[in-house]
Amino acid sequence: MRMNGVQIEDKIHEYIYQQYPDLQGKLAENDPLAGVLDSLAVLGVVGFIEPEFSIELSASDLTDENFESVASIARLIERLSSAVK
Repeated sequence: MRMNGVQIEDKIHEYIYQQYPDLQGKLAENDPLAGVLDSLAVLGVVGFIEPEFSIELSASDLTDENFESVASIARLIERLSSAVK
């Protein structure tokens, strides 16, 4: 998915790899994040995506389904970005 010419999944991967260099090249966009990122790491991802993509997540957005994989996070960003426009 692209937003403003940027591949959303690439930006999410870039953030995760900066925070967790050991995951570099080991995490595909549809790989499950459960067991890879703990709850604090997911909060870090939330703290990254909100300002990066100019979205605001509500408590109802913080579900296992929305944070299951990089692809599911990208779909959430796309959905929330579309709702803002």
